[in-house]
Amino acid sequence: MKLVKIFRREDGFTLIEALVAMLVMVTVMFALYAIFDAGVRIFRFGNDKAEAVESARVGMERMERELRAAYPYSRTDGGAVLFPAFGPNPSGSISFGNDLNGNGAIGAASSGERIEYRLVDESPPTLYRLGNPLAMSASPGGLVFTYLDENGNLAAEEKDVSVVRIELAIDVEGRAQTLTTDVALRNRAD
Repeated sequence: MKLVKIFRREDGFTLIEALVAMLVMVTVMFALYAIFDAGVRIFRFGNDKAEAVESARVGMERMERELRAAYPYSRTDGGAVLFPAFGPNPSGSISFGNDLNGNGAIGAASSGERIEYRLVDESPPTLYRLGNPLAMSASPGGLVFTYLDENGNLAAEEKDVSVVRIELAIDVEGRAQTLTTDVALRNRAD
């Protein structure tokens, strides 16, 4: 008879028991929130980095394609100059031309045949092609063009350049990655 009496008793929880249960629940909820928040931050960082690297890779591929097809400024006049602004080696920018209309010479800047790539150290540093942004999240000073001769040595003069090495450093939230490619020039005059 005493056993039946215990089961029929419906006293409920004490205040202490309810407070302890709420404290445990709040602790578990904060732990779950911290795990969720960390997951969102990791995903956002990974997504930002992947987007920055992909944008830089597309910019590098475009530079590579256009540099490979670089055309002497005045081949019809016997000139063999591919890079009229050839200067210090290595350099932080490059300008060259592509003969789009097939007339044997590079036209005015408005013709689209004069091409320039440069990195502007703004916030964030941005790679520009003809004044239009091409890739963001570059490292400050992270675009380097190195002019090499046919033996892989630094070219002393513009006429000796046969390979252009492009290095583009990407920086996303303090984590850097450098993309590098070598471009063999096709249209160097013989």
